Amino acid sequence: MKEIQDTLRERKHVAVLLSGGLDSTLLSYLAHEALGENALAVTVDSPIVPRSDIRDALASAREIGIRHEVVAFDELQYPDFAANPPERCYLCRKMRDRLVREIAGSFGIETVADGMNLDDLDDYRPGMQAADEDGIWHPFIEHKVTKAAIREHARRIGLSAWNKQSDACLCSRFAYGLVLNKERLSRVEQAETFLKKICPGHVRVRCFPLDAVLLEVEKPEDALRHREEIVSVLMNLGFSFVGLDMEGYVTGKMNRMIAR
Repeated sequence: MKEIQDTLRERKHVAVLLSGGLDSTLLSYLAHEALGENALAVTVDSPIVPRSDIRDALASAREIGIRHEVVAFDELQYPDFAANPPERCYLCRKMRDRLVREIAGSFGIETVADGMNLDDLDDYRPGMQAADEDGIWHPFIEHKVTKAAIREHARRIGLSAWNKQSDACLCSRFAYGLVLNKERLSRVEQAETFLKKICPGHVRVRCFPLDAVLLEVEKPEDALRHREEIVSVLMNLGFSFVGLDMEGYVTGKMNRMIAR
């Protein structure tokens, strides 16, 4: 990671989009090590972000010692975004980039960086297109750093987030075209919080029309062992149909709808 730190020093002042995930946490660490008080972490606190990610972002910033700004923003107030079109991530990223640039600018910082890594190029990511248009810097991509390398380096230097699972905003659980609102997002977050207690590994509650959900867990047999409890809890949360995806957890599965 020395090359990245050298490049950070060349930039002199950098703001990092700190989401609470592993990638942005390591980048915030590298920026702080390279630049000290000339590095800034910015976290967007939004209804579309799991509360656990906000808590992790706060904890990581304290652990690293980096200057940290948290800004509240509600993408759901914008009808074009709340309609949940396939370009949802593009719209979201444009709004967030504009917001973070304003904050960075107030500190005299021109360079804004995120934690996207080389593996992110393998999926449909309209947010990356928006970030590129907005001039957001991707140090890990520039230096061809993979997720595995990020995790290993974070483990080696002792970052608490080194073994955190990859996650995405709550909107990624909804079929495109299914309107987003705070109630639906909160319901999904509650359901996933419950499932994580009984199904080890990655968990997703994928939402479809008619309040139907498909559950993705790494080992479907884990969910089957708790079938009655899961159905009871999710129906009490307001879901009408509860199904189990026998394929198990696959990241970015909703993007298959676009490919077809």
